Amino acid sequence: MLRVDGVTKRFAGLAAVNGVTLEVASGQVHGVIGPNGAGKTTLFNLISGFLLPDEGAIWFHGRDIARMATHRRTALGIVRTFQNIRLFGGLTVHENVLVGQHPRARPGLRSIWPTPTAADRRLRARAEELLEVFRLTDYRDRRAADLPYGVAKRLELARALAAEPALLMLDEPTAGMNASESRVIAEEILAVRDRGVTVLLVEHDMNVVMECSDQVTVLNFGEKIAAGDPATIQAAPAVRLAYLGE
Repeated sequence: MLRVDGVTKRFAGLAAVNGVTLEVASGQVHGVIGPNGAGKTTLFNLISGFLLPDEGAIWFHGRDIARMATHRRTALGIVRTFQNIRLFGGLTVHENVLVGQHPRARPGLRSIWPTPTAADRRLRARAEELLEVFRLTDYRDRRAADLPYGVAKRLELARALAAEPALLMLDEPTAGMNASESRVIAEEILAVRDRGVTVLLVEHDMNVVMECSDQVTVLNFGEKIAAGDPATIQAAPAVRLAYLGE
């Protein structure tokens, strides 16, 4: 589904990502890990279009998207979350999920027509389904700014899925969570995969990464140092050196 081919991004002459290549297969969870400063978020920003590469190509379903605008990548099915929660705090939980559907909604005068179309009804039904799947129904009419942290993280996932992504990019989805909250998010990531959505996951919690990922790529100082299934990554000397200094 996704191929990053020799991508490099420099800031003031420093290569935050240096010649990185990776492939993400359809229907899998692909983890990207590495110590702080390894280049993980920069790589995410390159794939999602918040940054443009200095070198290399990014292919999505065989199409080079490296210089494509972010909103056009979203229309193709690439949707991401952020490490820091970026909900619309003044909107309700239900309204946040509805906003997440904008890439699939029909623009123009029909959007303000008083009588809902069949497409409108489908989108609203999908929003209600997501509220139920992510256990948000009881919070439906609460402002996002008033939600507990763990609930807000679940809402971010629900809003991202409302866009009906082919590739869902999750940037530190368990950041700031305790062990039980992280476990809930891990279960939901696997449920997302089982619903046919491919997931690219950046995460510091190794338990979550190893439990959820089918394949893992490891970055260090902007370069790829290992790739493979979780068992291979856990046994790789280069990974142990990067994380443990062994």
